[in-house]
Amino acid sequence: MSTYLVIGTWDTKHEELDFLCGEIARGGHTPVRLDVSSTRFTDARDIAIDGVISRAAGELKDLMKRHRLAGMVAVGGGTLLYMAVRLMEDVPLLIPKVIVSTMIVSSLGIFGSHKDVVYLQSPCDFGALNPLSEAVLTNAANILTAMAQGLPRMDRRAVAITAIGITGVYTEAVKAFWRGKGLALVPFHSAGESTMAMAELVARGLFHGILDLTLHDVLDHIARGAYGHINEERLASYLSRDIPAVISPGALDAVAFMPGNGGVPARFRRRNVYRHDFRWAVKATAREAAEAGRWIGKIVAKHAPERALFLIPLKGWSYPGEAGKSFYDPGLMRAFTSRLAKYVEKGRIESVDLSINDPAFGIMASQRLYDLMESRWRT
Repeated sequence: MSTYLVIGTWDTKHEELDFLCGEIARGGHTPVRLDVSSTRFTDARDIAIDGVISRAAGELKDLMKRHRLAGMVAVGGGTLLYMAVRLMEDVPLLIPKVIVSTMIVSSLGIFGSHKDVVYLQSPCDFGALNPLSEAVLTNAANILTAMAQGLPRMDRRAVAITAIGITGVYTEAVKAFWRGKGLALVPFHSAGESTMAMAELVARGLFHGILDLTLHDVLDHIARGAYGHINEERLASYLSRDIPAVISPGALDAVAFMPGNGGVPARFRRRNVYRHDFRWAVKATAREAAEAGRWIGKIVAKHAPERALFLIPLKGWSYPGEAGKSFYDPGLMRAFTSRLAKYVEKGRIESVDLSINDPAFGIMASQRLYDLMESRWRT
């Protein structure tokens, strides 16, 4: 049937890992072991763990050449969670990945990845096989083997779009526009993990156009917000390939954070606050917006795309940033736009007298992108 990779530390979790391999085999599949055992206690254990990850990454690469892996599963505690996340970063999206650990809720935010991993929080620890852990591992095997592998068949052209809760009003209008053109619309959350996944899929040729209308994760990257786990590939993935793109500073007026028990972090306490749900946002500063303009502009200048256009909505970049609301700040908008203009070719920045949440803005952005795409198809 299919071949599945099982990742774990056989020196300490052999009972659970052997049981999991047995469950996979019982379903008619072939389990392949990747042992990431290491010295349990040493003064330089972190260095030892990094060495194990490096060795295992090489083994994983070799295994993927020798086997057509249908998916992979890892089981263990906090160290295994860390190692598995690092290893799975090199595995393409949409190859099934499952991690079972007792430490997911408490640790994942520290070193989370944009990869499409299914995380299964175990109610009990591992190290002594028992009826409770057997049930957890059986569920993990069933989840893994039930998932299909591989990229979807994109039987029609597709457009990627970014949005987040305080900017997503345009999505419905945009959806109707592209469906009317016979193209698929694929939304991505403008939080680092989702937009980095978009970048990987862009690099793999899935999209013919990009509506990058919400750059909130760029602002969070600069201001140390909750959703800033990105790098330059976030934009370079499409700018370097000159994929037609319309870009807008959606939610570049807000920094997201999780308040927890401490309320507003000290560095934000003199700023306006918008309470979205369990997540809050604070108003960005003009300096942060200008730095976002520089960060974006340098990537644009580096790749010099011919089919990229910036649309700047003058009546607001987010729900709390609409004219008359607490985040609305024309000075912040000017700071971003003037800094961006230092790097972007003249005529590539267009201001529009709309709010980003006006459906008319979504339609306008879509029409601009469609025109860019039509131009590319004609050439």
